[in-house]
Amino acid sequence: MPDFINVDRSRKVCGQLRTKALHVYGQDTSDAFHTSRSSHYHCLRTAFVTGPDGCLVAPEECQPGRACFEAR
Repeated sequence: MPDFINVDRSRKVCGQLRTKALHVYGQDTSDAFHTSRSSHYHCLRTAFVTGPDGCLVAPEECQPGRACFEAR
């Protein structure tokens, strides 16, 4: 992984959150923890840009407390 990517591992995000950056840089990409303009997010459970609860999929949205949240 490039050294310019700073990963905030203290932030909890849903294990079902996906972006293509995960396939390039792996599970510790910063795009998995903070929304990036260059990434498109989707949920593995719905395969769409909204989660099972009908709300938007993004790192800041897919947090503990959301009904469909699953720990990584």
